[in-house]
This record gives sequence, structure tokens and C-alpha cells, in this order.
Amino acid sequence: MEIMHEPKERKYRQLQRLGQDLKIPTFEAFLELEVRDGNGRITHHHRQRSHSWVRNAYNHMFSQLAGKNGNDTTFGAGKLSIKDTGATLRNASTPIGQSNADIDGTSYGYRGPAGNDTWGIQVGSGTNAESFEDYQLQTKIANGVGAGQMSYIEQDSHVIAYNAGIKLLSNTQIRYFNNNSGGSVNVNEVALVVNQPQGGSVYGKWMQSRDKLAATITVPNTGQLRVTYTIQLTYPA
Repeated sequence: MEIMHEPKERKYRQLQRLGQDLKIPTFEAFLELEVRDGNGRITHHHRQRSHSWVRNAYNHMFSQLAGKNGNDTTFGAGKLSIKDTGATLRNASTPIGQSNADIDGTSYGYRGPAGNDTWGIQVGSGTNAESFEDYQLQTKIANGVGAGQMSYIEQDSHVIAYNAGIKLLSNTQIRYFNNNSGGSVNVNEVALVVNQPQGGSVYGKWMQSRDKLAATITVPNTGQLRVTYTIQLTYPA
């Protein structure tokens, strides 16, 4: 099932075409969730646009494109810095995210290791509306097998694909969550959290995107949730 709103979809497609024509970078993101019960039967599946990029992501992009250090000592409008998931301000005398670390692996970047709920794709039970100032999930579902918890599996390797016909480059990221808590677990929010420098050697985990789901998704006991993020960029025609 796809949750797409046709009036907005027309605008997205128009934006994609305009970006190609005007040679302005336009990127898109999609979020897909699939739930299977303990017998492997699919109990829920939907795909939607992910459009809830937060201030951290905008500051990261601007810092890289402008070649400007993320060295502001405050966080907010007009300031170039990062707020990590622990609410700590991160700034340094180098661009945000600048490092020589391997971000395709499971030490830095988006690929959270097994049993690690501090970065990579995260899920939560919070129901607050999305906010541009979000820097963490409202109520993160912790890694574990206790009540209300799920086991975070190592995030899959990046999958890069290129559609030469429409000049579209895409990156797919997948993470699985196993529910062995003894009861159902409700998911209402999903986040993408990167483990990368805020400049130089100042490392931290900072949220790039938080999506509030349109409806609660229930993962049954002994069931599994698969979350897929696809980020894509259309290149000039």
C-alpha cells in the first residue's frame, strides 16, 4: 500500500522536472515499513514520502555546499551548528560532517550496528507532530527484549542504483527490528540518525529526519519490522 496524496504528488513531479530543467539539485526521500508476524505473514505494509528533514539536515547540507565551518556557539535560525540526540550543541572549526572516516561501514555514518539503538534508523512510540526543530525521537523504542522494546539488527549495507533513463541516483538503507518482548509494540515515529563529526574530531549522533506516521503500526510479539529509507537525487537532463 502506498500512502501518497495525489495533489502533492503532482507538485513533487513538477519539482523534479523543474530541477532537471533549471539544473538545480532536487532530492527526494521515501519511507517503507513492513511488519511480519511470527509465522512470516505480512500484517502491514506501506510506503510513503519522507519529507520531515530537520534543522540539523539543512545545516549539514549548507555547511557542505557552502564550504563553511559549523562553528556557531548557539543553535537556531541563522546559526550553523548541530544539536545531537542528547541535546548537546555541537560546533567546530571545520564543516559539519567533515571527516576521513568510512561512513559506508558500521563505525560511522548511518549503519547502526546490531544491538545499538543510538544511531542509524530508529523507531519510536511518540505521537507528537513533526517539528523542524526536532533533534531526537519523542519516545525512542529501546533495544532489548523487555516490555515495549525491540532488538535492533545491524543495518544493511547501502544499495546504490542508477536509472540512466531519467538520470536518477538512489541509495536504499534497510534495518530490521525483532520483537521478543512478550507483547505487542506500537510504532508511531521513525528517524534517521547519523554518527558523524559535527566538524573535526567532535563526534556525536545527530538526527537528520523524523517522520510521524499517519497511523500506529503494531508489531506483534515474535514479529519483525523492516524499515527502508530510499534517498534519491535527479541529475540535470
